[in-house]
Amino acid sequence: MAKISINALCYQRGDFQLELDSLTISEGEKVALMGENGCGKSTLINLLTGLIEPQPNSVFYDGFDLRDTPHLARAKQFALLSQFSDISFPFSVFEVVQLGRFACSNGQSFSQQDRDKTQALLSLLDIQRYQSKSYTELSGGEQRRVMLARVLNQDAPIVYLDEPNASLDIRHTLQIFEHLYSLPQTIISSVHDINLAHRYFDRFLFLKQGKLLYDVVQQQLSPALLSEVYDVSVTRSDTSFCFNP
Repeated sequence: MAKISINALCYQRGDFQLELDSLTISEGEKVALMGENGCGKSTLINLLTGLIEPQPNSVFYDGFDLRDTPHLARAKQFALLSQFSDISFPFSVFEVVQLGRFACSNGQSFSQQDRDKTQALLSLLDIQRYQSKSYTELSGGEQRRVMLARVLNQDAPIVYLDEPNASLDIRHTLQIFEHLYSLPQTIISSVHDINLAHRYFDRFLFLKQGKLLYDVVQQQLSPALLSEVYDVSVTRSDTSFCFNP
């Protein structure tokens, strides 16, 4: 496992600026990144994973600066499901999911254990029957489940997910979030559905215009807080939050 520490993180792109003064995410936390489109959720994930290189001394894993961490070591530290995943080569579904074992195998030939873990994830995410098909032949939702299986196959202590349920139907969304919640790993995910997030996450980071507006736990979620974040009227029933124009 690993602790994530953020210190004076700043990133500028055109007119948009993301700024986080100080933030710590402990081992095993289930953290939802939330806020309107363009608030900085994906940018933050990209900075924390090095897809966008952060400035020195701003992102640390167990006290080690991300910038000083080799890429293979990063792959053993965290896994990432990007918002958009594209594979142009005609790899089979099994091959795509098995690629998640690359860091664990240190670039060597895949072992029987690697193949067994791959098969288990194919079954878990309901894509076993597609394992011999080309990834490019699948629907958007099927491809999303394949890429999630690849990410989970890394066995990394930290898992970053950027809108993991995009293109997924309700049944697979619930199955996947149930599984994510049961994992011992740290899960950090951007989520748009507040009721889904409320059900499966323990901590909520609300971003607005590139700044961290709220850092709260599940019990602190309220209609007033959500109304401020999303600029809409929010009410709450016994089981869910309701959004009104």
